[in-house]
Amino acid sequence: MIISLAGHVDHGKTTLVRLLTGQNTDRLAEEQRRGLTIDLGFAYLENDGTTLGFVDVPGHHRFIHNMVAGVAAHQFALLVIAADDGPMPQTREHLQILQLTGVQHGLVALTKCDRVDAQRIAEVRGEIARLLRGTFLEGAPIVETSAEDPASITRLKTELLAAASRSTAPISERPFRLPVDRAFTVKGAGLVVTGTVHCGQARVDDELWLFPHDVKVRVRDIRVQNRSADLARPGDRAALNVTGAPTEAIRRGDWLSRTPSAGFRQVALALDVLPDFPRPVRHWTPVHVYHATRHSTARLALLEGSRAEPGSRTLAELVLDEPLLLRHGDRVVVRDQSLDRTLGGGEILDNRPPARRRRDPRRLRELAALAAADPAAALAGLLAAGPVYATEFQAIWDLDADGLAALEPAQAVVRDGDTLVAAELWRAWREALLNECIAQHGSDPTLQGLQENEFAAAVPSAYRATLLDALATEGALQRRSGRYLPPRHTVVLSSAEQQLMQRLEPLLDQAQPPSIGDIGKTLRIPLIQLQRGIKGLAGKRVLVLVSDNRVYLPHRVLPFADAAEALSARGPFSAREFRDATDVGRNVAIQILEYFDARGYTRRSGDTRVVVGDRDRLLPPQQG
Repeated sequence: MIISLAGHVDHGKTTLVRLLTGQNTDRLAEEQRRGLTIDLGFAYLENDGTTLGFVDVPGHHRFIHNMVAGVAAHQFALLVIAADDGPMPQTREHLQILQLTGVQHGLVALTKCDRVDAQRIAEVRGEIARLLRGTFLEGAPIVETSAEDPASITRLKTELLAAASRSTAPISERPFRLPVDRAFTVKGAGLVVTGTVHCGQARVDDELWLFPHDVKVRVRDIRVQNRSADLARPGDRAALNVTGAPTEAIRRGDWLSRTPSAGFRQVALALDVLPDFPRPVRHWTPVHVYHATRHSTARLALLEGSRAEPGSRTLAELVLDEPLLLRHGDRVVVRDQSLDRTLGGGEILDNRPPARRRRDPRRLRELAALAAADPAAALAGLLAAGPVYATEFQAIWDLDADGLAALEPAQAVVRDGDTLVAAELWRAWREALLNECIAQHGSDPTLQGLQENEFAAAVPSAYRATLLDALATEGALQRRSGRYLPPRHTVVLSSAEQQLMQRLEPLLDQAQPPSIGDIGKTLRIPLIQLQRGIKGLAGKRVLVLVSDNRVYLPHRVLPFADAAEALSARGPFSAREFRDATDVGRNVAIQILEYFDARGYTRRSGDTRVVVGDRDRLLPPQQG
């Protein structure tokens, strides 16, 4: 079990670790000279097969960044409070940081009890109880200690060992990540990096990526809790001997990660503003952001108003000046730049740049869903807000394909490619398209079908084609040349269309009818008016518009298909061969062949063609 000490400066954290382990965690010369912890210190206690690892953190407010670097959510907290001073400002801030980083278990060591009387100890216990109210340490044991009383240190050790016996190793299916807090070289071994495993597992010979250097390294050896090990797991205090990294470039704040990443500069989070923060938090406040052992300045963008009151929870966004390796579920501590004081912190919900406006209502609903404790609940919330991209959801929760597939039946979803849609919403979209198509054709018998983009139903365009194709496959609608109609709908020609058709038919009933321009001259119809009328008749499948200036009666197209098939039976044929076989002009032959190509009936290769499709696609389907 890894124990993170916290507390005000000079309350005895380092002395307590020395009495428990026999080791001095103040390793820097300046620390020993000043009697002040500046950087992180580490020590271990072995007892009957149980290892306690201690992370000693600075108590002085000037070194708060180092304190944050020593805390991890999987650790056990030992809050140190001196009996003579009682809770002090850094005591409160360290407790807040422990709470914000997600630490869930711990106890209190009341030090220097030999310096005060029983009445003072009772007073301090009351102060501590009030301080801990509403925190993860509420009701935790308070162990009275003194550097002059070995028995008190033994009692504290007994409490810590008992807590270690109750603790269980966290289980994490997420990829391995470890924030580096120290890096050094060992003669004969090479580079060693240390840190507390954030998530996932690493073994000897694993290949990992070093952030932010984008360098792949190999794990040569592992030590966990100061012992040789084959495996490092979440919560372990681990030292990894790695090869392949630029030794001189590695520093605190780097990460070892299973997957490569350039980090993230814009992340959304559920922000908890501390109750004792002295003023409302305003939109775009300059802040310091602490994530494990790394830090960046940033702007805090509020998503639910222009200010957040002390003690409130709100959705917010961090626009970072330096990339951080933030992923969903990670926790950060946020400090106000101008006040040099902890503002709050929270849990990362999304590290993707917003696909829509920052405060878009749908985005806010998605972020609220991502605040769920598990992927099943998050998926249910996201589906209620609209379609979900499967690959993005997998990336957010670090799920493999099997993990996502296991969630789908419970959520009653329909998968359309990479998209998941709630089955109820999918049915509603289907009914909306079906009802609109039936209603439109019922009110207008001359309507010749609706194209996909002509539907007015509130169905996202990305899913219309799939839904309409499904309706056609089921027989609920019929599809004619890219248009959708009710199953038994018969297109009716208007009186004007009937009159035009009667005038056109004698001119078109031949192998090479006149061009549309010549027809207009013959019938004395303005060209634009004639083109509009012919387009309407072609849309109703009574004419075949072969090109912009050439139109045929449907039965006149079939002989051309016969000629193409006969030629293709002997091999690829040219436009000249087709012209000779059909006895039409060269330009008309090319127009007909290009129409065949466009309908997928023939396939062109260079100057030749072959028949590859069904001739039914050349003609409009029969009415009714």
